[in-house]
Amino acid sequence: MPASRGPICDVALIGFGPVGAALAALLGLRQRQVEVFDAAETIYPLPRAFALDHEAMRLFQEIGITDTLDDHLARYRPTLYLGVDGQPIQHFDMGPPPYPLGWAPGYTFNQPALEARLRARVDELASVTVHLGQQVTGHRERDDHVELDVRAADGTTRTARARFVVACDGGRSDTRKRLGLSMKSLDFDEPWVVVDLRVEPSALATLPETNIQFCNPARPCTHVIGPGNHRRWEFLLNPDEAERAARGVEMPQAEVWAMLAPWLSPTQARIWRHATYRFHAVVVERWRQGRILLAGDAAHQMPPFLAQGMCQGLRDASNLAWKLDWVLRKQAPITLLDSYGDERGPQVEAVTATVKRLGLLICERDRDRALARDASLREQQGGTVRMQLRQGLLPGITGGLIRPPSPPAGMPFPQPDCRVAGSDTTIRMDDLLALARPTEVAPINDAPTDHAPVRGFVLVTTEAPAPEQLDDWQQIFPSLQVAKIRPAPRTPTEQPAGRSSSSATTPITLQMQDPILMTWFDTHRCIAALVRPDHIVYGVADRLDTVAALLTSARTQLTAGAS
Repeated sequence: MPASRGPICDVALIGFGPVGAALAALLGLRQRQVEVFDAAETIYPLPRAFALDHEAMRLFQEIGITDTLDDHLARYRPTLYLGVDGQPIQHFDMGPPPYPLGWAPGYTFNQPALEARLRARVDELASVTVHLGQQVTGHRERDDHVELDVRAADGTTRTARARFVVACDGGRSDTRKRLGLSMKSLDFDEPWVVVDLRVEPSALATLPETNIQFCNPARPCTHVIGPGNHRRWEFLLNPDEAERAARGVEMPQAEVWAMLAPWLSPTQARIWRHATYRFHAVVVERWRQGRILLAGDAAHQMPPFLAQGMCQGLRDASNLAWKLDWVLRKQAPITLLDSYGDERGPQVEAVTATVKRLGLLICERDRDRALARDASLREQQGGTVRMQLRQGLLPGITGGLIRPPSPPAGMPFPQPDCRVAGSDTTIRMDDLLALARPTEVAPINDAPTDHAPVRGFVLVTTEAPAPEQLDDWQQIFPSLQVAKIRPAPRTPTEQPAGRSSSSATTPITLQMQDPILMTWFDTHRCIAALVRPDHIVYGVADRLDTVAALLTSARTQLTAGAS
């Protein structure tokens, strides 16, 4: 009996883990017609990823779930690397507030709880349909869509159709294999066991008060503090243990408890889960093939030493959501999707290089080399271990849809607390700009638009443009929202900025409640920044009379390849 064929949706997502769910939410908020397929019928019940950064939290803010996460998050503690002598050799922390992106730079979290909140949010979006217990077994690309072979748990089959497909189907991605896309090795491969524990409250005080990387060549290991009584240990395996793990032999709990013995006994904690992994570093060589794209673990995997694995997948979702939306609206040609891999590939590789460098320090098993490592690191810091900012280790985008030189192009734009002139309500900048978004925004290439108003670019300036400048800018770049900033305190005579003669752009004045944004402009010696829909800086201008050139550059890049 032939498989039934459904209508063509905008985007089909294969995989409903955190990356697939986040991308479904971002597309659903743009009112795209989305179908999600996952072979599993329920959320994986045990924790896997363990940490989030401020860019992930900003994405969850856009999705609208941050107020539901408080019970499942904890601020990321400082991390100490302890050498052979048990004394610090490195110290990473996130510095004091106010924080540049409006959120603390790091959190630990409960992954099953987070996934439940993401799925609940997706369920609220009428344009997204989720099919659990349904596996995509094949595909065929047509001229303007992709056909997917879908098999349900009862064996029935059907054909789903979508303009674009994004595979978020994990490190063993069947989609990637069917496409024949190869993964590039970044030369890191080490076997570890990961242990998640629920610790008895009475035993918590006996444990380290912060996160520790024990760089002990006898047994390198990691201790991370999670929300509540959740604690994670990771131990590098010895050769005999690694050989058993490679044969699929599960490590007995007695051996796990022997590793944990310096800190805990079985009467003081319950093992929530333990699993052996090979921490390796790979990235897909091609991120897009035709109308199919890869995201999350299907596109890249990295060791956990900077807690960036899931965060990088969420960056994929943020980067891809607005580009798919713009292409589907005909605001940009399909070639815009090439910038996804052009941007994310080098960025992921740069992050992985940093993670690999840290991993090689941690995983050193030769005592003499470990002693030399400790001496060298302390000497590099002048004999005193100094705090380094964790977020300072993360690179931005260096190519693709930005206007170099970088940075600040390619870096996340700050998000301060602010308020609109004439209001007493303090609100995060992204939320305020979303509330102030024009109800109608003209398309960039004169093509008809549909669905929700486009989430366009934002031009943030420190100087007030003249009405004629606003009109000129709107003609160059129709999908543009303009915001003028000024520092607090608010004066009684200030009023919201007036509407220009252009019906699509309503400049607003943002009152800054902290110095983050003014400091950012001073640091980069600019007076205007053009910010993409994913909060990445496209480029900056040092004078108002050079803004037009900035907008023209962005429009040219966006429409390159259009017929």
